[in-house]
Amino acid sequence: MKNIDYRHNMPLSIKAKLIQSTMDLMGLKKKIEKKMISNDFEKDPTEPSKALVNNFDIKLMQQKNRKIWIVSPKVSKTDVVILYLHGGGYMANITKEHWRLIEALINITNATIVVPDYPLVPESSCKEIYDFTESLYERLIIDYPKQRIIFIGDSAGGGLAFGFVQHLRNEQKKQPEQIILLSPWLDVSMNNPKIKLIDESDKMLSIKGLRNAGKKYAGNLDLKDYRVSPIYGDLTELCQLSIFTGTNDLLDADAQKCKKLMKDQQINFNYFEYPQMFHDWVIISSLKETSDVITKVKGLIDNDARLINVEL
Repeated sequence: MKNIDYRHNMPLSIKAKLIQSTMDLMGLKKKIEKKMISNDFEKDPTEPSKALVNNFDIKLMQQKNRKIWIVSPKVSKTDVVILYLHGGGYMANITKEHWRLIEALINITNATIVVPDYPLVPESSCKEIYDFTESLYERLIIDYPKQRIIFIGDSAGGGLAFGFVQHLRNEQKKQPEQIILLSPWLDVSMNNPKIKLIDESDKMLSIKGLRNAGKKYAGNLDLKDYRVSPIYGDLTELCQLSIFTGTNDLLDADAQKCKKLMKDQQINFNYFEYPQMFHDWVIISSLKETSDVITKVKGLIDNDARLINVEL
């Protein structure tokens, strides 16, 4: 199932409108910018909720002194293993919203989801985060030799997933079956001129804050190194790619750029655009728009066009 170009045509939900209005009234954009500059984010991951612990099988592993949760359904488990890479600008850790999304994904897919507490900046940078991710992925290939491995990443986690599969391709190593990117951060330089056209509509992210976080993530690598900003890499010969993006998101400018690059190079991919949706809305599981995305994610995993509601 490839070359889907979907634009969501349902009216913006009242809750999505309300959330963006509340962000504006709270001055959330400035608050997040300040946190990105001062590194004032929670560095410890939020633990799985009691509901998750009660309703699913959860195993806890350690890698390089960091936690890795393996969450799976108690019954009707499928052969799908999802490596979920959380967002947070490479600075903030797993939140309760991430766990709610993970719960929703397991409920609809019956997949096993691996959730790593990967290293964060500025204590670590891109190279260390890649080393951690590669060690974990090699472990998953050994532990799940017959399962279908899929990467899902939101925001910074989407950028990490996209760059990492390019690394696997370059090293001639086995890639996952597919990667699904939710509001991905594809270029940490934030130099796309179209970003400024979206700036007023984005009530969450600021160019200044993201540039600051992106430089810390890069460490001693160039900002245009594909591992740091995957949009500058070789986009050919990769596993199936799907991007979900909202047009009130600063990062949408580079999602659109990526779409054009892949079309120009005649590369198969799937693109899902949600007008007026804000950055990383998918982690708010109570939104109608999130339910639509989760259903489409199941369709991608199951190769079921009916769930994606598109004609192929």
